[in-house]
Amino acid sequence: MKPALFEITLKVFLLRDREFLALRDRKTGSGDLPGGRLSKGEIYRPWSEQVRRELHEELGDELVFELLDKDPLFIFPHFIEESGSEALGMAFRARYISGSIQLSAEHDYFEWVAMRSFEAGSLFKAHLAEAVRRFQNLVQSESDSKPSAI
Repeated sequence: MKPALFEITLKVFLLRDREFLALRDRKTGSGDLPGGRLSKGEIYRPWSEQVRRELHEELGDELVFELLDKDPLFIFPHFIEESGSEALGMAFRARYISGSIQLSAEHDYFEWVAMRSFEAGSLFKAHLAEAVRRFQNLVQSESDSKPSAI
């Protein structure tokens, strides 16, 4: 059996109060989270460097945020519609501090959505919708067990 090749994509739940930032992909019209694929050689560098690069590429240099996770919060299967590629998605959290959101050409819309009550399937498709639901379940379980740091 031939081993499968996967891309790695970093996706960030950018948090503000009790909301996270949801984007819409310009080409597919599907929901997206800030982040993107690793380039060749980036796998050997700290995740935080790539997360910072991706957030600034997709949301602009004025964005000020605090990365909350040194390592991925969780890993999920992610199908990349545009290229038809299978990927492993790595979820991270970051706290929005300040700055205007300036979308890159990849996205045409954004909104801050409620972490707990947002219906993931209303914007996100398939595996990314499942990743959003998984994040929402983590937020809910954190709040059930202790006061949340988010």
